[in-house]
Amino acid sequence: MSELQTLPNRPVTSIEISQKKSKIIAKLHFERPYENVTVEFLESDEFQEFLKNLLMNQETPLHIFKFELPVLKILEDSLKSRISLLQVRRIFLDVSDTNQLASIFKSLNSSTLKKVILRIDGKLDVDGMKFLENWKRSGVLILAFQIETASLEFLESINKLLYYYPSFRQIDIFYDNYEYDPCTFFEVPFEKLSENSIRIELFPKNLLAPYLVKLKLSNQMSLKVLENRLVMGKIVRYFKAFDIQNLRKTCTGIRSCVDYLKPEPLVEEYAIDMKSDKIITANVEIRSPFSYTECPFRKSISYKKTECTQNIVSEVLADFETILKDQKTCLEELRLYFLSYDSTNKPEEPVETLIPERLNPMTSEFLAGFEEILKKRSGLMKVKKLVLSNTRAEDVMQVLPYLDPKHLEKLEIDRRGYAIPDIPYDIEEMAKTEQWTNLKELKVKSELISTPIQKMNLTNCSEIFMRSVTRITSNDVIFLKENLLTPKLNLRFIIGFKDFVEDPQLNDFFGPPRNTFGTRRLWYFPIPGTNGKMLEIDLCERVSFRGVYSYSYNLFD
Repeated sequence: MSELQTLPNRPVTSIEISQKKSKIIAKLHFERPYENVTVEFLESDEFQEFLKNLLMNQETPLHIFKFELPVLKILEDSLKSRISLLQVRRIFLDVSDTNQLASIFKSLNSSTLKKVILRIDGKLDVDGMKFLENWKRSGVLILAFQIETASLEFLESINKLLYYYPSFRQIDIFYDNYEYDPCTFFEVPFEKLSENSIRIELFPKNLLAPYLVKLKLSNQMSLKVLENRLVMGKIVRYFKAFDIQNLRKTCTGIRSCVDYLKPEPLVEEYAIDMKSDKIITANVEIRSPFSYTECPFRKSISYKKTECTQNIVSEVLADFETILKDQKTCLEELRLYFLSYDSTNKPEEPVETLIPERLNPMTSEFLAGFEEILKKRSGLMKVKKLVLSNTRAEDVMQVLPYLDPKHLEKLEIDRRGYAIPDIPYDIEEMAKTEQWTNLKELKVKSELISTPIQKMNLTNCSEIFMRSVTRITSNDVIFLKENLLTPKLNLRFIIGFKDFVEDPQLNDFFGPPRNTFGTRRLWYFPIPGTNGKMLEIDLCERVSFRGVYSYSYNLFD
């Protein structure tokens, strides 16, 4: 007791035991005022007596207990001398035989312990850690390993340890070098902390990763629980699209249960991009059901044509159908980027030769399959914004009629790549659809729109951009003016044109313009039912209509 009598009369907060040559060193950290005291021992018996008395009198919880001696029997005997379980938040042990751990942990308070750090010298015997499954099942324990070399044998032992995952929140592995790269070994979710460390997270959202579920399938009780619809219904509430698909791969019973429940995949955006006839990518953005806790999750899937996989279009379509088959909420955006049309190798070939038979075969195959998927859905697909690139009017009609008109607000028809010739557009048929009629925004970036303005059914939109129509007349301008003199939020129409036919003269019909800039003319007309808002008509190389307030009009006074 002589060593204890010389120590400060304050609670010990941390204990570090180490060995340097023939000396055993005990470093103690005390409560406020903070103080560190180091005691050295040359005799093992003297140290054992000191440790026994120290632990026997320790009443407050320890923040850290670090024991780096190779003989754990000394610690085991000292802990057994206590009347109550020792409270320690973090314990560090130098371990050569994991079978020694059970007797030590039985003397520790399981509700206090948060982190266990084990420096393993030699083989990791998982059987010596079976006690953890029943000793602590709160799922908050952090287990960390410090090893010199990450061998395949060691990593396989960690895999076996995952069987007891209800005890752990995470498992950290720190290594100096490796014989087998841990980053390529594990099938469970993990995070690379540094060049030589990884973290396997076992939070609730990761607990049903396919590999973890398969580890438990030998336990029939666990299997029955996971196949229970009430239990699974509560679990999948926290899952997103790819978690759901991974879960379905575990076993037939769980797959049937998930398919019965039809969980919402929560997909926000889906984009399919045909980069070439050998590569297609799909980019999926998924929103969290709890937007205040997580940011949207994005995942990119690459499909490549190989000797084993020739038809990548069918794979892309199958994944699209599977991921979105139970989507009930509205997609914010659906984007489809296609390959350009075949125009043979003759650069001088006229655009008119781009007939359906000359459609790029991959694009044609995709559109046919995509239309079939949309037709098979139990209801119209809910999409807020549709973006199509390198398509003709008939291609748009393979998608547009199958979208819910109550949700579709924006349509964008794009042309990607200036080397691609313009595709003639006759939008009269799509303008007759309910989807088109309900649009709020429309962008068509083709320069060959042949449909007359008055057959385009545009007046329900608030925002329109058309790069160029073949022809516009003064009667078209008058028609749009008469139909746009209504209160609209953020009204903005921009229509480019190749030919303008002014008959009758707009100056005769509208009166002289409010202002002119060279060939540019501007007129302003009051919008009924608004507090001083005006309809501005701006005519030059293109015609634009927009709602402005009276102060813009008065700038010309």
